[in-house]
Amino acid sequence: MFKFIVFFIYFVSTCNADFVTNSKVATLKPLSACCDIPELGDPKPLSECSNPKPPGPCDDVQCVFEKSGFLKDKSTLNKEAYRKHLQQWAGRHEGWTPAVEKALEECVDKNLRQYLNVTCKAYDVFTCTGIAMLKKCPDHAWKC
Repeated sequence: MFKFIVFFIYFVSTCNADFVTNSKVATLKPLSACCDIPELGDPKPLSECSNPKPPGPCDDVQCVFEKSGFLKDKSTLNKEAYRKHLQQWAGRHEGWTPAVEKALEECVDKNLRQYLNVTCKAYDVFTCTGIAMLKKCPDHAWKC
């Protein structure tokens, strides 16, 4: 019986030690930090809107959307242009098609508001896109 108890204690302590050394540390990071979504914008509009970068949560995204042709005017999404861009982007980024389909369904086919203090169509669409893509983040891009 004594040998059994010693073996049991050894077994439990070995398993427990292995579990502790191989576990990941818990975190309360926002989920957006866990999904490594590749850059969604094209280099030219991003560059044009970076020197200098417009201030605030709307102006920088608004600039990129305007220069990319994603807006018909400040408050109207050019759905065809944005849809085409995201589909082409998915074609260049393996495993992201379900995430793009989710973004198209939730953010282009529907007219959602993200309720920023300032009305900003570009921010609404871009924030919605990020959230929708996070919901379908491919395993290879999950970092947490």
